[in-house]
Amino acid sequence: MATAKDFIAYVDKVDGVAGCLLVREDGVLFGQSLADPEIYSTLMLIGSGRAAEVMSCAGFSYCRHLSFSRKNKRHFYVFPIDKFLLGVVQRSDCCVPEMLESVYRLISRVSTSKSAVPQGED
Repeated sequence: MATAKDFIAYVDKVDGVAGCLLVREDGVLFGQSLADPEIYSTLMLIGSGRAAEVMSCAGFSYCRHLSFSRKNKRHFYVFPIDKFLLGVVQRSDCCVPEMLESVYRLISRVSTSKSAVPQGED
């Protein structure tokens, strides 16, 4: 398993990623490559909570990611990973499907199932 710091570094190198952060579901920040991580982590916690409510009501069991569209085309994505949330800001000039697939591959490398748990706070 990768450490949280290593995982953030790998995600940050994905073509199309402008920055990212990893937050535990209780709000503890494990790592980031973004300025103002508090703003993003709040959005991640609120958004994932609401998504869980919608999934529960609709009968869905899993969500690959949430996305928040932004005027400047630097959209924000939230990926649930077991008891963590990975937030990714995309570059405005990226190929979104390729970026998302690269992030999914990284998530799958740190996990043997749908739920990945990066280790450590380093």
